[in-house]
Amino acid sequence: MTQQTLEQMKIVHYGHPALRQKATRVGRVTDDVRQLVARMVALMREAGGLGLAANQVGIPRQVAVVEHDGRLISLIDPEIVEARGEEIADEGCLSLPRLYGQVARPTQVVVRARDLSGRRIKVRGENLLARALCHEIDHLNGRLFIDCVDEKTLYWLVSKDEQGECVTEGTTLDAALQAFLAAYRSQEG
Repeated sequence: MTQQTLEQMKIVHYGHPALRQKATRVGRVTDDVRQLVARMVALMREAGGLGLAANQVGIPRQVAVVEHDGRLISLIDPEIVEARGEEIADEGCLSLPRLYGQVARPTQVVVRARDLSGRRIKVRGENLLARALCHEIDHLNGRLFIDCVDEKTLYWLVSKDEQGECVTEGTTLDAALQAFLAAYRSQEG
C-alpha cells in the first residue's frame, strides 16, 4: 500500500460493495497491515467513532480497531469466542451517517485475535466495549447494524437545537436505505 493510497483512504458509505463482503483473513501481520491500522485509527478519530473495520475503508480484510476509555485495541483476524447477556441500546455507524436505532448485543464478550506484533491476544469487553467489538466484527462478516436493528426504532439525527439537545426524525429502513443509495450513486457518479 503506497503512502498516497493511504492518504486517499476514506470511510465508505452504504452502497459501497466492500460493506457487504466477508473480509479475508490477514494471516501474517506486515508493515502494510500496520500502516492500514494507523490510517484507520486516524480516520476513526477524525469521524468521532468508537471503532472502524477495514471493510469501512473499502478493504475487505479482517482488520478492525476499537477505542474505548482511552484504550486503543487493534484486532487482526478477530473472532468472538464467548458471549453472555443481552442489552438493547441505540447504535449507529460511520458508514451509515446520522442513522440510529436500537440493537440487541451481548453485555460481555471475549474476542480472540492477533495484535500488531502478530501475537495472539484475548480481549474481554463489557457493555459499550462489547457492543463496539460485536459491531466491528459484524462488519468483517459483511453485516451492518441495520441487519439486526429493531426497525421501529430507526431515526435520523437531524441536528442539535439551541440548548444542544438532539433533534431527531423517525424513518423506515427502506427510506433510509434509499437515501443512502441515492447519495452513494451521486458520489460515484
